[in-house]
Amino acid sequence: MTSRLLPALAVVAAVSLAGCSGGMYADTPLVTIEATSPAANPEVGLTVIPESEREGPLVISGRTADGTPLSTGDNAGDVVVVNAWASWCPPCREELPLLNRASETFAPDGVVFIGVNSLDDPIAAASLLATSPYRSINDEDGAVLRLIPGVPPSSLPSTVILDRQGRVAVRVIGPVREGQLEQVLAELVSESA
Repeated sequence: MTSRLLPALAVVAAVSLAGCSGGMYADTPLVTIEATSPAANPEVGLTVIPESEREGPLVISGRTADGTPLSTGDNAGDVVVVNAWASWCPPCREELPLLNRASETFAPDGVVFIGVNSLDDPIAAASLLATSPYRSINDEDGAVLRLIPGVPPSSLPSTVILDRQGRVAVRVIGPVREGQLEQVLAELVSESA
């Protein structure tokens, strides 16, 4: 019995540590984002895209939980941070204070934060929305998340930062780490000054 129990416990531990690999949308294929070293998986972590390699502008839009339209296109000339999250995703909840702090710190520099509440129920997300200083697009079926280039479909959490021309300048696949946003945002703010 012990020989069967150990492999089963290993599977339970791996699923528990994997981040957002399940939740209330178990039939939706989700990309497991572990909080491990980015070197272990080159698709996970922070990627800065050189200005000369950035593609055309990206507009991400939808409606908030109360039905109000929200779009990155409404923030022309601003640096826009778009964070995809879900209330059932532990790494998403853990990174929220970092995002909130960066949002408040960089607001005077023309940096706008927009959330994408993806693969989530708006009612379940209400308590997290209440703690955030910025608004979120409601993306119950993950359609908005799938439109973001370079982000694996259904990977949570994920963050992209658009430069002042609306081009994807930074991607973070997996949770944002302490100090990551501040450094890249300072560079983007000064890049466009």
